[in-house]
Amino acid sequence: MSGTYLILSSLVVLFSYLVFRVQVRRDYEGRGRLSAFSASLECIVFALHANLSYTFLPARWPTLPSLPDREFHSVIGFAILAIGAVVTLWSMISLGFSKALGEQTGNLNRSGFYRFSRNPQLVAYGLVIIGLALLWPSPISVGWVLVYGAMAHMMVRTEEEHLGRIFRSEYEHYCDEVPRYLPSRIGRTCAAD
Repeated sequence: MSGTYLILSSLVVLFSYLVFRVQVRRDYEGRGRLSAFSASLECIVFALHANLSYTFLPARWPTLPSLPDREFHSVIGFAILAIGAVVTLWSMISLGFSKALGEQTGNLNRSGFYRFSRNPQLVAYGLVIIGLALLWPSPISVGWVLVYGAMAHMMVRTEEEHLGRIFRSEYEHYCDEVPRYLPSRIGRTCAAD
């Protein structure tokens, strides 16, 4: 991997930690919801990560690269990307923008994709990331996927702490029934675990 990528990805991970584990946590503990400032910082984290892809994409920022010539490879990568994009949007719409920002906390959303994963929008967006990495594979694209995993996990841990404080035993029960990410016994943990 290039030195530039390692430095930039380390900065993105550090910034993600400061946003999710410090600023957002502070908002949830003090205000019970995200401030506009914290919500903006969360968007910036994901925008920085998305733009980090230009360290391996065969295009200059902000243009999009042409699809690779490998037809089968392109179809698989694009299909994973498209499925991830649709499920991400569907999950976010079913959750609602206010809930996504921690403003509406009247009840847990346990319907739709939230019956199978406590974080379907992040899992699905991970498919978008994996699809892009498959379209333009390189050691840097693998690192880019791993950086997404690290920053998404920091976000999830902070949200779990918040939801555990609000919903207590109801959230613990939800954690026992629905995995954090993907169906498996490994995923069934809450922030307190």
